[in-house]
Amino acid sequence: MIRLITPPGMLLTVAFLAIYSICAFLIGRIEDSWPLQVASLVAIVASYGTARLRPWSRYLVYLLAAGFVIKMALSIVQAVSAGFFDFQFRTTTEILQSLIPSFILVLLSGVCCLVVFRYFRDREHPGKRGIS
Repeated sequence: MIRLITPPGMLLTVAFLAIYSICAFLIGRIEDSWPLQVASLVAIVASYGTARLRPWSRYLVYLLAAGFVIKMALSIVQAVSAGFFDFQFRTTTEILQSLIPSFILVLLSGVCCLVVFRYFRDREHPGKRGIS
């Protein structure tokens, strides 16, 4: 039986970071956005650090999650101000349904931050297990 070195929750975070790095790179190239291309490189470093269970990687995970949520919110605000939702959809329900995948990705970012936080908290303070 093969025993994993990296816990499954951390592997989920690594997978999410890897996917994010590819998406950020491709979108950064399409939009000619250097911040997204930098985020792609940071995500690669964070993915490596998280997979190797390096304590410094948690800060990159938090930074990337915050950046992702801010970029998502900014995109929604720009779409609203440009009239995209009014042009594309007839009802508020349709608009909200179209945003479900974005909200799921934001939720997944939060879950990854929580997994990383709990893993390193439990490593540094073994007596503080449980909900905090």
